[in-house]
Amino acid sequence: MIKIIKLLLPLFIVQFFTWLALFSLWIYATPVITRYIFNTTDAESKAFESGTSWVGICFAFYSTLAATLGFAIPVLTKRFSKYKLHAMALLIGSIGLLLIFFIKNQYLLLISFAFIGIGWSSISNIPYSIISDIAPQTKMATYFAVFNFSIVIPQITAAFLLGFLTRHLFSGETNYTILTGGISMFIAGCSMFFIKEKNHP
Repeated sequence: MIKIIKLLLPLFIVQFFTWLALFSLWIYATPVITRYIFNTTDAESKAFESGTSWVGICFAFYSTLAATLGFAIPVLTKRFSKYKLHAMALLIGSIGLLLIFFIKNQYLLLISFAFIGIGWSSISNIPYSIISDIAPQTKMATYFAVFNFSIVIPQITAAFLLGFLTRHLFSGETNYTILTGGISMFIAGCSMFFIKEKNHP
């Protein structure tokens, strides 16, 4: 088990910053978009309702785009390194998150979520493909079981850390929380460039 953890540790680090960024989006997208794009914090207002509806549209857009791009990943990984491809996708996704801080128009926000969709397409595919390359067939289930902690740990961390940062460091300005998520995903993308490619025998 310790040997598996050591082998997966570099990817764990990438996953930690990746999923911390994703949870910042999933938790704070609604308060950010309603407040900074639709200019309301009144949950009973029509603008707030429009804002939450637009959040749903943005999420559906990036999810659909990611699912569509998923068909291209097997083709791309035959031409390019999975590690480099994932690194680039994470950097593109980080740009999408960072742009949310600056965009004030609901339609321009779709550009941001297009970048996020590119990142999500890779996040939901390539790390698992990398694990399949690393893990021996006889220990595949064990590797994936251990790898699942790379999602659980940042989820637990996000539940405490992001709320603490938002309240005590950002004074409730949730757009800074998603900006932090963008920086986190940028770190994940840069870190991915330093992982050496491995394959099981």
